[in-house]
Amino acid sequence: MTAFRAALASLSMGAALVMSGCSEQPRKGPPTEQEIHASDSGVASGTPGRHPYRCDDNRALLIDFKDQGLTVELRSEARATPIVLTAPSQGLQYVGDAQSATFSGNEIRIEATGQRPVVCRKETQQ
Repeated sequence: MTAFRAALASLSMGAALVMSGCSEQPRKGPPTEQEIHASDSGVASGTPGRHPYRCDDNRALLIDFKDQGLTVELRSEARATPIVLTAPSQGLQYVGDAQSATFSGNEIRIEATGQRPVVCRKETQQ
């Protein structure tokens, strides 16, 4: 009977370890800018996750933060077809078919093959 209890205790501990491996991992630090912007809005229309940026070439850029900040949609105006970029994890580079982008604070650096990089800064809502 002692061997049976030892086996049962061993199985119970193994099950507990397996179950603990399935639990959600605790957050490692404060939310990123992208996670924050995915739920707020920087435009008068109140579109969730949408924020206006102004680029160093003086063009306007709207960025829609989606999927908890793991996807960004870049567009020149609200009705324009977006360029969609995704990142595998927070804090990593966003990539798409022909462009990539990297955030640093309130700036985004957009790079495309054969073109000079463009840096855009988040505009404050007026």
